[in-house]
Amino acid sequence: MLHESETPLQRDQLLNQLDQHITKASEKGGRIALLVFNLQHFREINIDFGHHFGDSVLKQVAQCIQGALRPNDRLFHIGSDEFAVLVTDLKAYQIVQLATEKILSSITSNQSISGQVLSLSAQAGAAVYPDHADNRDDLLRAADSALSSARKKRLKYVIYDASRRQQEELRAKLKGDLREALKNNDLMFHYQPQIDLRQGIVSGCEALIRWPHETQGWISPEIFIAVAEESELIEELTYWSFNIIMREWRQSFAEVPSASIAINLSAALLHSREIADQVNRSINIWGIRPASLVLEVTESAMMVDPAIALKTLNALHEMGVKISIDDFGTGYSSLAYLKKLPVSELKIDKSFVLHMTEDRKDREIVQSIIDLAHNLHMHVVAEGIENLQTMNLLKEMGCDYGQGFYIARPMPAANIPAYLDTVHRESPGAADDEISA
Repeated sequence: MLHESETPLQRDQLLNQLDQHITKASEKGGRIALLVFNLQHFREINIDFGHHFGDSVLKQVAQCIQGALRPNDRLFHIGSDEFAVLVTDLKAYQIVQLATEKILSSITSNQSISGQVLSLSAQAGAAVYPDHADNRDDLLRAADSALSSARKKRLKYVIYDASRRQQEELRAKLKGDLREALKNNDLMFHYQPQIDLRQGIVSGCEALIRWPHETQGWISPEIFIAVAEESELIEELTYWSFNIIMREWRQSFAEVPSASIAINLSAALLHSREIADQVNRSINIWGIRPASLVLEVTESAMMVDPAIALKTLNALHEMGVKISIDDFGTGYSSLAYLKKLPVSELKIDKSFVLHMTEDRKDREIVQSIIDLAHNLHMHVVAEGIENLQTMNLLKEMGCDYGQGFYIARPMPAANIPAYLDTVHRESPGAADDEISA
């Protein structure tokens, strides 16, 4: 913590001053703005240089911000790496943008601290009373929401959009429903089989989460996983998922001990220090061979913080767990970074597979990914196989494994034994028709 004599005002004082200035603005028909700033990579600064040095960084940042403010504006230190600025008596809306840019510029210039030259950076979110909120708590939420949006979009700052309010209320409701669904075990998994394209046998499956909402029907995983990632629910959802999947997989694939189970790993947890321990606990509880577990991560998830992602992936690899890069070809990872990763599999995004029989460029991209993977001693899985022609073409191109509606649609765990029995007697496409019927 910073010494009291050297700190800006604190969070409790921010709440009190927000109440006071909102009251004044309401009486006079005026405006105020709340700007929140997050210092990027501050945790790494503490780790690399120690907390005492981190305190010096915070003091320097506070001085930079203070120097960029007008006399009547107020600075607050509201979290370990977060500051807030209360802009009072806002005469023009444009001042919000100008003030935010000025403060960010003061922070991002190179700073010399205790003999170390650091290139600091920050992101910001801003909200205005009464345009974006009519009370203290909603103004705080609006500013935090704008900051969150800046982080997701990788922008320097975002000013709150009032049209987001209804959407945020719906997401808050969905978050509450998701918490209840987890508590009541209302979520479930469907499993999409993968086949060895050379041998035509089932090699494993991918676990896909499903939520049959009581009033809204089936909710897309893209929607509720995003909601979970914005809150603490993503950890609870992931740990719950590991145990359910491993239990069901062990029961459903008992007759195919060599089969693998692929689980998607959230970007939010790829940078968690606890994820490797949790995976290890789940493996031990259910007696799963580590080599049969495949954790799928996306290129974009790894590139948020490559150094921490690499540590996490190495820890999982040392346990014997396999790592797969999902949606390969749609991200922006470099070959220099790719060669450092303990990855055993590249998964070709279905956007390249769906039309590869008609589109020469898609075929060339798919062939390039297959060749790259094999040259790096990885195997390849193609998603989005929807017809026999595509499956045969991928086989000719040397692709190792495939999945898609032609092979089999995702199905409940209870249907897996029947599917396995059928696929031994029929082609993948025929098996899919029989199971789907």
